[in-house]
Amino acid sequence: MDDQLRDRGKSLEEEFFQRQNAELVAKLRATQARDEARSHMAAATGITHAEALDRLLDHGLSPASVAALALAPLVAVAWADRKLEDKERAEVLKEAADSGVTQGSAEYELLESWLQQAPPATLMEAWGGYARAVSADLDEAERTEFREAIVARAKAIAKAAGGFAGMGKTSPEEERTLAEISAALSG
Repeated sequence: MDDQLRDRGKSLEEEFFQRQNAELVAKLRATQARDEARSHMAAATGITHAEALDRLLDHGLSPASVAALALAPLVAVAWADRKLEDKERAEVLKEAADSGVTQGSAEYELLESWLQQAPPATLMEAWGGYARAVSADLDEAERTEFREAIVARAKAIAKAAGGFAGMGKTSPEEERTLAEISAALSG
């Protein structure tokens, strides 16, 4: 009888630890998945502040949706003067790759369509509303980092083709678009 009781006790113990181990493994996997999503989000946005990245993830944003959020203003700057230069196109695609947008993905195909033909003005209207909503959920430091990361990428596009008349400056249209981008991200 004693042996049976001991065996059952041992069995119960093993079951308890097996369940506990399974829970720990599940927690570890969730943590790893969260870390991976945070890493992808950082690549997509240029944001390094962990709490800001977590807040974006907590709101259900995916790295892909944030990549689109980050790429729309780049496309707007590239088309600001109504023509897309080869150097601007190359810089937009470089920024997209740096953001984790890979060739063959839905995001890449959407980006390609924006680079083939200027997207409608409604893209930036939709982007502005989305950007304001995302920015409103960030604290001031996070909002500043988010704005600066996106504006820096947009400025790289504006300067890619040598700026206005090849003088290394941005055109008035590009400056106007950069100001609109910054304003939308100011919260």
